Amino acid sequence: MSDVPDRPKGACRTCGTVLPLTTEHWHKDAANASGLKKQCRTCACDEAKRRYEANSVDVLARLRERRAVRAAHFEYIGLYDAA
Repeated sequence: MSDVPDRPKGACRTCGTVLPLTTEHWHKDAANASGLKKQCRTCACDEAKRRYEANSVDVLARLRERRAVRAAHFEYIGLYDAA
């Protein structure tokens, strides 16, 4: 991909890498003026992986509980057997 020289760029708040302000390099964030997060996709994904590894037992327990609640709900309304 050839980089357009006048394309606005932004620096990641975590790693400091300067990247073009596009959704290819940044996640969307409606609360930010630019419409993009201040952390690049690479750093955001790495942070999410670290957070999951640190809390994987809790995350998996919440997912199991959510599946059980949803299965009970669908069974109650009669859609569980249809699916």
